[in-house]
Amino acid sequence: MKVHLLALLAMLGAAVSAPAAEHIRVVVADDQQAVTLRSQAGLTADGVPGDRRLHFTPSSVGTRPVSVGSAGTFVQMNGRSYRGTIELRKKRNGLLLVINDIDIEDYLKGVVASEVPHDWEPEVLKAQAVASRTYALYQKRAAGRRPYHILATVDSQVYDGRSGEHEAASRAVKETEGIVITYDGALIPAFYHSSCGGHTEDAFELWGIDAPYLRGVDCDCQEISTYGVWEKRISPVQLRSALMRLGYRINNIRDIGIDGITPAGRVKQVEIRYAGGTAEVPAEKFRAAIGNSLVPSVFFEAGMYGDEIVISGRGRGHGVGLCQWGARQMAREGSDYRAILAHYYPGTKLVKRENH
Repeated sequence: MKVHLLALLAMLGAAVSAPAAEHIRVVVADDQQAVTLRSQAGLTADGVPGDRRLHFTPSSVGTRPVSVGSAGTFVQMNGRSYRGTIELRKKRNGLLLVINDIDIEDYLKGVVASEVPHDWEPEVLKAQAVASRTYALYQKRAAGRRPYHILATVDSQVYDGRSGEHEAASRAVKETEGIVITYDGALIPAFYHSSCGGHTEDAFELWGIDAPYLRGVDCDCQEISTYGVWEKRISPVQLRSALMRLGYRINNIRDIGIDGITPAGRVKQVEIRYAGGTAEVPAEKFRAAIGNSLVPSVFFEAGMYGDEIVISGRGRGHGVGLCQWGARQMAREGSDYRAILAHYYPGTKLVKRENH
């Protein structure tokens, strides 16, 4: 899950009330030159029965969006099948935006096992279901006039349609149906991440969001996390190329160091010393430039040793909110999903959405 600051600031104060059946609009494909949809039971386009296979291009969609459903249960696209309907919209750039319009609870079935392994403890799956439901509805309230509410990628939260569903995860969604996390009666932005490295981060330190329920807390994820400790090595040439793509004009890197850390220990800025001077690079930009998969978190130390730059750290993800590996450790120690969520979102309450 990635976080964009401007979107976060626009989200504050989202309300909780919701109708009994609430849908969410998820971008499942973007900038498509053509889209082919299938259903063995037959498809409908804007309510008109069609064939088992329908092919769309920007010219065939035109200026008005087209809504495609199935006479059965699922619509197939790009090797995946989706509940609900698929909407195709022609963008200003002439390409297609593809949106899955789906009931929020059905959507969560495709999220939970995509975000955490389905064979983890049931209480972890329940905690993830509640966090993901809250996050999705919060994003929906903040979407404004945008034609969609949320993305199906790590830029929001991972959603793989039916291929992301699993019996255990779907059970967790059902057993927590309608339950969301609130603070002072409003939905919270329920951020979460894989592994915090031993202490979650204060959202104010990373994004300037001063929320009491997004303050850092101690975490025992290090006892079991596969991202407990990691080390990555790259060449100065690789780092230079990565930073050049961000607009930094750097030649002949001579050393690298840390310039400021958060109270929890995460890096604020990386100092790059090179032939022409010194460059200060925000840690998250530094991480993104190299690659989030290569540098799993900004909880690291860095230095230049000979002809290599060594980055050693712990944890994976931004570190704010629910730590998934920490939640697993709490579940192993006997905590239920309510206790897990209370720990990672201090001061919050769990409520069932109105009329759900």
